[in-house]
Amino acid sequence: MQFFCHFGYIYVAKIIINQGKYMLKGIIIMMALAIGLAGCAAPQYIPLSQENAKKIQTVNVRSLVVQDEVLAKADPSTVSAALGGGLIPALIDASVTNARQARLQTAMDAMYESLEDYDFRTIYWPELTRQLHEQYPFKVMNVVTTARAMPAKDVLQHVQNLKDGEAELFISTDYYLSTDLRSLNIITACSLWTNGAQEPVYKNSLKYQSAALGSGGEQSAKAWAADGGKPFFDKLKEGIDETLAMLSIDVKNNVTATAKTDKMDVKFNFGENASAKQKAVNGTLVDKRGERVIIRGASGSLYSLLP
Repeated sequence: MQFFCHFGYIYVAKIIINQGKYMLKGIIIMMALAIGLAGCAAPQYIPLSQENAKKIQTVNVRSLVVQDEVLAKADPSTVSAALGGGLIPALIDASVTNARQARLQTAMDAMYESLEDYDFRTIYWPELTRQLHEQYPFKVMNVVTTARAMPAKDVLQHVQNLKDGEAELFISTDYYLSTDLRSLNIITACSLWTNGAQEPVYKNSLKYQSAALGSGGEQSAKAWAADGGKPFFDKLKEGIDETLAMLSIDVKNNVTATAKTDKMDVKFNFGENASAKQKAVNGTLVDKRGERVIIRGASGSLYSLLP
């Protein structure tokens, strides 16, 4: 069913590596929370029009966070793609990717020692609830938080049961370290639905990346863990604030049609195996927040980055 191409997380791999009492719980690659009904070719970005905004009086929110600890995602091997597919290249890819992931896990062990007791959800959800009530352009009524994706049939029922003037905002958040372990990334997919709509009236992906820390690998992992994990927690808090700011700015920006037209290239850490061309994100300036800028990329996604 095409619906499932657009809802929730796709679990691409789950690698369990026993390192004494530490284990990497999984690789979760977020593909979409678009919750669209138009098939896998649906657009990634749907701006909120003034016409649809006028129909919304109140919003209910459902926030999904599957992870309970930060992950490092190894770059997947691409031997199979280069050789045109096949079982042997696929097995090679699996072996290479698993080896890369094991190496990252080993490098992160010291970091996990300092961050063993933290849970991102306990930090994120109170801030999400507070800032939605204080900053979101529409009146937020209820905020439901969950670590489990909602089945498609339940999403459909939620949307169909909305009353006139009500909207449902779905938010799904993933966070991870870049493959060189230098940058913290928080990626959030969101979509806003109104009663009777056959697709979201608003949909987008919001991407925060921290300043790079350390020289990479184990050295960066230890730097994140220093002083009881203070550098990590500081950037985690910054990332949450920037994500929630983008969530509000994106809706306000579209409704009021005040987007700036300044074009800029902003440096972006694509990880240790990035190509020479993957050094920056090209976009349009949307807002400035202290030293950081929020830009809209070519696909419509918002990025909070350091210029």
